[in-house]
Amino acid sequence: MKSTESAVSNALIETLALMHSAAIAQRDVAPGSQKGQTALLRLSKLVDGLVSAQSDTMRAHGQLAEISREVNGPEEPTCPDQEFFTTGRAANAD
Repeated sequence: MKSTESAVSNALIETLALMHSAAIAQRDVAPGSQKGQTALLRLSKLVDGLVSAQSDTMRAHGQLAEISREVNGPEEPTCPDQEFFTTGRAANAD
């Protein structure tokens, strides 16, 4: 699960970096360019999808941790080191 969370986070970071570069290029090279604006809109949709995927990944991890607690008893499952993911709070995040 940790590798999935990392992959989604990395994709989000890379997409935001690309969006940042595209916005600077639009401002400096082709202000008012329709093509540049269309690319930014597409990147914005991609970012929205990645943020949604990141939230779903967190929820799934929280739910899997809860299942582990039900199966293995009250002990915390051994998953990511971050308490946020092992307490089930991510599963309830909206």
